[in-house]
This record gives sequence, structure tokens and C-alpha cells, in this order.
Amino acid sequence: MLSLRPVSALALISFVLGIQGCQKKDPEKCAQAQQTTKQALAIGDFALARQWREHAYKQCDDPGALSALDKEVVDTEAALTAKKEAEEQKKKETADLLKLFLDFVSQTRANPATASAAPVCDPPAPAAPGAKVGEKDRFCTATRQVGSRYQFQVKYWDADPGAFRYTTTPGAAVDCATLGASVQKAWDVPAEGGKAAKRWRCDLGGPSSGLTAVVSGAVNAEVHVFTQSYLARDPGWRPILEGP
Repeated sequence: MLSLRPVSALALISFVLGIQGCQKKDPEKCAQAQQTTKQALAIGDFALARQWREHAYKQCDDPGALSALDKEVVDTEAALTAKKEAEEQKKKETADLLKLFLDFVSQTRANPATASAAPVCDPPAPAAPGAKVGEKDRFCTATRQVGSRYQFQVKYWDADPGAFRYTTTPGAAVDCATLGASVQKAWDVPAEGGKAAKRWRCDLGGPSSGLTAVVSGAVNAEVHVFTQSYLARDPGWRPILEGP
């Protein structure tokens, strides 16, 4: 038979304290750790989120809740990383497109008709009473497809090809700095959701020197590059290209 040895008071106290030491997890601190982890994730501070996740492991008893917390940390960080990579890729794609666009403008500005193999022209503009109208007194539009997603378009006065407006839509917000240009003027325009977006007039340099660009800080806004003589021919565009 097994005999039970007497247990000393000191041994009993040590045993009880050991049990208490294993029961230090605190439900209130557990909830706080989980909440703070999620708050850190919401602001993208993953280092802080991981610190509080470790604290949650020390305070929480529920393995299921801890597993869900781990998944939320991993999924949120992966989603934000993917978003940042997509934004960087879009930024690079936009910069490459606008460089190509400005090169296209500088190469064809002397004769915009060469921007397309088949420009489309309007009928001659009506003449004022007693004035004559030439067959080239009209707007023409030339379009160049760029890949599968983008177009470069130029609208020009056939009798005065120096009166032109080039347009493309990069699908991203653009400012003067993106074009390597200086700001001439800035104003606000209505945007989606009742908000406002900034619009800028930019003075271009280099091969595009002497031309003006108008860009907007809104996604899917058009980028325009034009001459002042174009506005004289098409004054309906003044509110967009000159602003208030």
C-alpha cells in the first residue's frame, strides 16, 4: 500500500501560490488587449498591434478568440501591404503615361493632324453676316489609342493648327508637380459625394514650353494641354481651363 506522507505547511502554501500564479489571466485586461490590438490595426501601426497581441496571449484564456485575433492581424497587414503596392504601381503607371503624353504633345504640336492617321473634322463654322468661311474654318479631332486603356486626343482649328487642346484621362489624381510643371493658378471644383477637388493651371517647360496644362486632384479627371489661341476659338472651355 502507498503511504501518504504528511504535508508541511510551507509545502502547502507553495502549492497554493503556484496555482494562483497559473491563474493570473485577467478577462478585463484580455478585452483591453484585444481592443487595443484592433485599434492599432485600424491606424496601420502593426508593430504596436503585435505588441498588444502578445499581451492578449498573456491575459486571455479563449484559444478561439486568440486565433481570430491572429488572423485579423495577418489579414489586415496583408491587405494594407497589397493596397500600398497597388498605389505605388498606379503612381508609376500614371507618371509613365503622362511622360508619354507630353512627349506626344511635343512631337505633334507643330502639326496636330499627324496625331492620327484619320482626323475627324466638323463642318465649317458658320460665318458672321457678310464674312466668308473657308473650308478649313472648323475644328478637327485626332485620336491615338495607347495600349488597351488610354487615349490621347487633340482638338485643333484646321485653319490655325496652333490653336489646339490635347487631352488624356490617366485614371488618377494629378497635380502640376506630376507633370514637372509650375503652378500658375489653383481653385476648387465640385467632386463626387458633395466634396471639392483642387484644380490647377500649370506652366509647362522643356519641349512643351509655352503651353499650359490643367489638371485635377480627382480620380478619372482629364488632363488638358492647350494654347491660349485655342481658347479664343473655343471660348466655352474658358470656365474649365481658366477657372473663376
